[in-house]
Amino acid sequence: MYLALLRYKVPLEEIEPYIDAHIAFLEEAYAKGTFIVSGQMMPDKGGVILSPLTWRAEFDEILRKDPFIIHHLASYEVIAFEPSRFHEDFSSFIREPDREQIDLVLYTPVWESKFKEEADRITQALSDTLTAIHHIGSTAIPGIVAKPIIDILPVVKDIEDVDRLTPYLEALGYEAKGEYGMPGRRFFIKRENGKRIFNVHIFEEGHPDIERHLHFRDYMRTHPEDAAAYSELKKSLVKHSPDDIERYCWGKEDFVEAMNIKAYLWRKLHK
Repeated sequence: MYLALLRYKVPLEEIEPYIDAHIAFLEEAYAKGTFIVSGQMMPDKGGVILSPLTWRAEFDEILRKDPFIIHHLASYEVIAFEPSRFHEDFSSFIREPDREQIDLVLYTPVWESKFKEEADRITQALSDTLTAIHHIGSTAIPGIVAKPIIDILPVVKDIEDVDRLTPYLEALGYEAKGEYGMPGRRFFIKRENGKRIFNVHIFEEGHPDIERHLHFRDYMRTHPEDAAAYSELKKSLVKHSPDDIERYCWGKEDFVEAMNIKAYLWRKLHK
């Protein structure tokens, strides 16, 4: 489960005209079962929302539709929450985490070939709006273990063009997931025999996450000691949680963030 802490960024009088819309947003989420509890923080500093969702990106995407967020009146902090520790009556609300067997495979050059083949198909689907396409993620880093899911980062002139061209990507077998927890992105996944084989993260030119992904990849390619540490961390996480993809992803977060900082500084020094 997740708990969202809503904090007002403006005086209460600026919030009041949007309260009815905020309540409607909450009621819609209650009806869908994505929110189960909400309330105010005193004295009128914000609010709290409890959700039974087990995938944080899904919760983040819903929260960004709050009128308070759309109009830049408030911000959210999302934290993992296990309410059964506080009272057993909450246990009925807890959903089982999403399960996905995590298979780690040692790097193979086949992944680069698969990337190139799929990149050609995506290039045709995105047509003139595409300006570049990159192989990112662990399958782009020789020498480390990775889930055999190839991450592709196309860069486009206008992100709204992607919405218009989505049917062409769907014709290639992709499922559109919207921003999926990352503002400004269009995320697509492709499966084969029920297993995910491609993740596609599309960004508009100038989006800061483009450089973040590329810097991380290039840093890892040129710093084998850090790449090896990343590989060992992955193995350890899978050993303890072989089918809890959420725990696996969050277990990597601190390490990845530290590497992002190293990669940024490294790139600055080597421009």
